[in-house]
Amino acid sequence: MKKMMIVILSAALSAPLFSYASMNVAGQTGLIATPSARVAWEETGENLHVTTGYHYFNNNYEYHAPQATVGLFGRFEIGGTYNVAPGTNNNDFLLHSKLRFSPWSGRGNSALAIGGSYQSLNSSPTYTVGQLYLAATYSAQFFGMDADTSIVIGKTFGDISRNGDVDFSMGFDLVLLPSVFNGYLRWVNELSNYDFLYRNAPTSAASRGAFNTGLRVPVLKHMSAVRFDITVAMTDALDSERGFSAGAVFGAKF
Repeated sequence: MKKMMIVILSAALSAPLFSYASMNVAGQTGLIATPSARVAWEETGENLHVTTGYHYFNNNYEYHAPQATVGLFGRFEIGGTYNVAPGTNNNDFLLHSKLRFSPWSGRGNSALAIGGSYQSLNSSPTYTVGQLYLAATYSAQFFGMDADTSIVIGKTFGDISRNGDVDFSMGFDLVLLPSVFNGYLRWVNELSNYDFLYRNAPTSAASRGAFNTGLRVPVLKHMSAVRFDITVAMTDALDSERGFSAGAVFGAKF
């Protein structure tokens, strides 16, 4: 009996932690404004899923950002977001894609992914940039609460980008007080030195770095075929440009 208990305990401790992956403001599976190495529905390996969302920002200026993403085979996603700033010419479009290559099938405690984006930025004049990145995510326990920790390293290319700059962000997605909220409340944090839209986003990460923090509610976490999430966040929380963000995401598998 003692040996059996040791085997059972070892298996439980080594089992992967299946946390919940949701869409960020750029349309990628990730934190608030930065991607993770996860893709939506990866824990079930669905051949096709579609996720749509909308996020609102206000940091003395208003921004509206609808998104849509298609996921394939539990390891690849492609989609886009359109960022509208009323009263300005800064209406921007972003296309993104991501491939989670480790693990190739299923879902484990750790994950690695490569991704990128194409950004059409409607400033004066209009210009385009592209970003490539490598993301790593690891699931672990933090004071008895499940957490996904992500690190992203990348590079933005384009005529207006600086050759020596390197994109970096890190953050965590924490299941907050699971004994109280039963997994229906998550605390999402990130620190980034780049904007999801190059120098055109509601945060000012490119100038001093930006810390974003918020709460995410996976309303339909208990359902297997559909998902609905609500996220409320403070953007650029440590600077005078701090603002407010709220968004909703709906997804379905086929």
